[in-house]
Amino acid sequence: MSQPSIEIAKLHLFDSVEQMNEAKIPAPMQDRLLRLRDIYTYWLQQPMTRDRDIAQRIIRLYGVQRTQAYQDIRIIKIILGEVHKATKEYHRYKFLQMIESSYEMARVNHDARSMVAAADKYAKYTQLDKEDLVDRGFDKIAIQPMKPTDDPSVAGFKPVPNIREKIQKKIASYWNDEVEDVDFEPVDFNADELFHPTEDEDDESE
Repeated sequence: MSQPSIEIAKLHLFDSVEQMNEAKIPAPMQDRLLRLRDIYTYWLQQPMTRDRDIAQRIIRLYGVQRTQAYQDIRIIKIILGEVHKATKEYHRYKFLQMIESSYEMARVNHDARSMVAAADKYAKYTQLDKEDLVDRGFDKIAIQPMKPTDDPSVAGFKPVPNIREKIQKKIASYWNDEVEDVDFEPVDFNADELFHPTEDEDDESE
């Protein structure tokens, strides 16, 4: 039987027979891809299955040699490995499978307490106690362009005619030749004496 490359297995693993024919994939390789698809699906449903058990299943169902069965497993592991790296969906799926298996085992054993515990884990993991998030579309709100302006009319105020000239005139009315700039002179005082007077000073003030 034809050995598909990893690339072909990735591209055509879930193609229909018609799609495989359009891609000009030989019939023997199509049969191999269909078998790989079956293994892939089964392993997702039974993630705890060991390689040896998978190989025995392939040999039993498809009548292939042991070497061929392990070649199939190698291809599927590569595909599964890339899926695991790209997403956590597999691990989430695996966790839910474990919870469901625990619940089923507890049901068979009539262990009501373990059934409730498994159901509680399931509900918390799937967040059934929380409301679904609603997309309010905040990311779709367009940011309005902002331009600085000194025009008060944009804020609803009536502009004052010739405001700049009036400001200059008002400044000039308070300015004359006697006005001059002075330097800042630090004040020399003892802050402790000012804000923490002694007891003698308190008595004198009385």
